[in-house]
Amino acid sequence: MNRPASNKLRPAAATLGVCAALGLAAVPMARVWLTPEESPQPIVNPFVSDGTDRVVVDLRDDATDSDVQRVRQATGLNLQFASPFAASSDKVMEASLTPGQTEQGVLDTLRRDPAVEVAEPEVMYSLPNNPYAEPQQAWEVSRVVAIHEAGRYNAMHDGTALGDGALLRALGDSPEFVAAPLIRPVDETSGSENGDARTAEDFKPNDPRYGEQWNFQMVGAEKAWKKSRGKGVIVAVIDTGVAAGPVKKGKPCRDFNTTRFVPGYDFVNKNNDAFDDHGHGTHVAGTIAESTNNNEGVAGLAFDATIMPLKVLSAQGYGTSAAIADAIRWAADHGANVINMSLGSSSPSDVIHSACKYAYKKGVTIVCAAGNSFKEGVGYPAAYPECIAVSSVGPTGNLAFYSSYGKQVALAAPGGDMSNGAEGGILQNTILKDGGDEYYRFQGTSMASPHVAAVAALIEAQGVTDPAKVREVLTASATPKGEKIKYGAGILSAEKATEKAAQQTGPNALQGIVAVMAGLMLTVGMRRRRQSPLLRGMMAVSLLAAFFGPDWFAARVGADSAWNLLTFSALLPLALFAATRRSGALVKVAGAAALGLVLSMTHDLFVDAAPFTTATFGATTLPWIYTNLAAAFTIIAAVTTRAWRATRPQR
Repeated sequence: MNRPASNKLRPAAATLGVCAALGLAAVPMARVWLTPEESPQPIVNPFVSDGTDRVVVDLRDDATDSDVQRVRQATGLNLQFASPFAASSDKVMEASLTPGQTEQGVLDTLRRDPAVEVAEPEVMYSLPNNPYAEPQQAWEVSRVVAIHEAGRYNAMHDGTALGDGALLRALGDSPEFVAAPLIRPVDETSGSENGDARTAEDFKPNDPRYGEQWNFQMVGAEKAWKKSRGKGVIVAVIDTGVAAGPVKKGKPCRDFNTTRFVPGYDFVNKNNDAFDDHGHGTHVAGTIAESTNNNEGVAGLAFDATIMPLKVLSAQGYGTSAAIADAIRWAADHGANVINMSLGSSSPSDVIHSACKYAYKKGVTIVCAAGNSFKEGVGYPAAYPECIAVSSVGPTGNLAFYSSYGKQVALAAPGGDMSNGAEGGILQNTILKDGGDEYYRFQGTSMASPHVAAVAALIEAQGVTDPAKVREVLTASATPKGEKIKYGAGILSAEKATEKAAQQTGPNALQGIVAVMAGLMLTVGMRRRRQSPLLRGMMAVSLLAAFFGPDWFAARVGADSAWNLLTFSALLPLALFAATRRSGALVKVAGAAALGLVLSMTHDLFVDAAPFTTATFGATTLPWIYTNLAAAFTIIAAVTTRAWRATRPQR
């Protein structure tokens, strides 16, 4: 006897209704994907000018020699590749304008050429403004700043250097005056002895000055080291170079003798020896992976990680947007997992932004210093969405007086504050022209950024490698501090970050339950002998694929990719149900898939491992998650009802 037409249409209508509900649930997330990216705007700073008479051109990666020649002829520019690497890979070129040429005219010509991706004035980048300006370097700051170095005082006010007498007269009782050492080598007799390394359950390095690293205590380094020390992760330090590792231009610093290195590159002098002739890059690299537990100096936060030194800043601390963009792509193409950039500019660069997008798509986590502007306004490249912008706190956990801040700040980290004494600085080994190979206290967001890069390395060593997921773990585990514009999600916690990463990657009870469920699928509901072992196997495979498949897929396309709407949803079980609902026992395969999806989504919610990270989407993911769970439960209920009816005695 034929069923009424209305009964035949009912399942199809229900299926369409579920699809419509899923579509509506995805709308809030779609708005996030479709919202145009905010165009970067220069930070208003009347004392800083990045204007040059040079232009940077980023050609299409598949540009040919004939394309290059055509661009040269059309513009009259003597365009040269930023490095030998650029000639064979990213095609970043730069040139000076010739007499009679206007910048805008040249840029208009370049931007019309189909082989050109980006053309812009060359932007000069530098180390973030030094909170206690170096001698002979007139940084503009918002208040009088003085330093004491080798018994000599210098000061800057409104960009004008003051002599000793003028300085003493300027000091008076002004509450705006701050005096502290800029960089001060640590007395060889100071520090505390911590003894030998303990067990893995209580690791404390034997480096004699480890006790002075208040910053590592603040982030919970010792507890983090129980879970990860960064082994196998490559961190690219894009800076002034590193005076350690396989360098030939100078003597390596003494506390990097066991630090792992991979070959880097000097984009300033265009050779393979990325030696640090400034001191800043080595100090940054020390925070990340200075040799640890070697009875020398101090420790590094991810001391088993590997450093890739990339020099883009000169001995004076300046570099071009072309060199930095080249280095970012070089790092991504040569195996870097994490990039640290403790440098910046008040002006954005599309060439650098393009390079950041390239590296991010290749799975590289990019961490940047927010800047030392004393005020609101995050510098570039930190302000780009692909980068993790880091503000700085001192020993008290409060925002350091010099730190930039703004809505782009993801979190804060120890960067030092020597307002009340040199002991508030970040202590690491580096080399300076006048001071030699020593242990110096620095301060700045330059010092805060490598703390976050190091913890990113700890996380990646545990198996969380997607840049969006790394950001999520860092921000979700940060210690809340209040004002998000200053601290972002809060203050970095290496301890909590490694705990959260372990939850996401390690085995847990729910995964064991899934294995048991797959085994039960081989027997449950198989009362009739005609239901073959093949059907049982199909059900088990369907359940396991639905459980492990979404996370496997998300790891390849990225946690925040729109493609996850296909796999991390009830769409595939629903399609399978629609295809098998008239095929008798085979519909149980769809039910197994729906059950696997429910377990997968529940598991990921339980360990905060779901794609579509809250760092990107906020609460817009909740309608999607709960609508899909409801749809999957509906499929399970439908399949269970059919199976129950099939086992009832026929009348």
